[in-house]
Amino acid sequence: MNPLALEFMRNALAASLLAGAALSIIGVLILARRISFSGLAAAQLAALGGAVSAAAGWHFGGFGVALALVMIGMALLPPLAANRRVPQEGWVACLFVLGAGLSVLLLSKAPSGEAHSMDIFFGNLLSVGPWETAEAGALLAGTLLVLGLWLHRWVWIVFDPLSVQVAGLRLGAWNVALLAMLALSMTISIHVLGVLLAFAYLILPATAALLLARRLLTPFLFAPALAAACTVGGCWSSLRWDLPTGPLIAVLLAVAALAAGLYRLARN
Repeated sequence: MNPLALEFMRNALAASLLAGAALSIIGVLILARRISFSGLAAAQLAALGGAVSAAAGWHFGGFGVALALVMIGMALLPPLAANRRVPQEGWVACLFVLGAGLSVLLLSKAPSGEAHSMDIFFGNLLSVGPWETAEAGALLAGTLLVLGLWLHRWVWIVFDPLSVQVAGLRLGAWNVALLAMLALSMTISIHVLGVLLAFAYLILPATAALLLARRLLTPFLFAPALAAACTVGGCWSSLRWDLPTGPLIAVLLAVAALAAGLYRLARN
């Protein structure tokens, strides 16, 4: 059966292609800057916003709560990480556990909490509608605009931050901008895709791209291309074998990243 013949599958495919492209491009910056675990903390804080909305019975306003929580968490990371006694990963783990634990506690008291938890953490791509597709499209457009205007500056900052400091540029301000972009993109994507698939799109295509690319700008093209290939393959396979679409795409992305790692290992 052709997946495009079904309206719900067209919506799922379009939303995941758009959001996946945006996240995979941002993921290249996140991985190159070595703050990938911050994405996991952002994902769980955004999930906490969804859990607050579900527990309170709000049909609207959950996005605002999630964005506020993620922005607060990302704003706390730099000053906390300034303490050299504890690496930044320790604070990221703290925010991750806080978000995940509070989400479970809130959903345990919410009506239909189990159903909400499945949607928040694993997503439900087949229930995506035109509004979620529009959100994913706006995310991709905003990402391309922000990165396109200052692409070479972003590449310089994430791949060679020491020379940026020597040149006298305000590295701290650009780091804050990167964390803000991560916060906004993860908040929107988790609303559309769920925690698992959003984090997979953020990290795994970029991982494979950085392993296989030979030029600085190539990962920004390779990562969204790989995300698109896994998305199309996952949507078709999920319909063909009656499997959950989001987790299947995430598995394909993980397999692709592992294959890139093994290929690089063999080459070395």
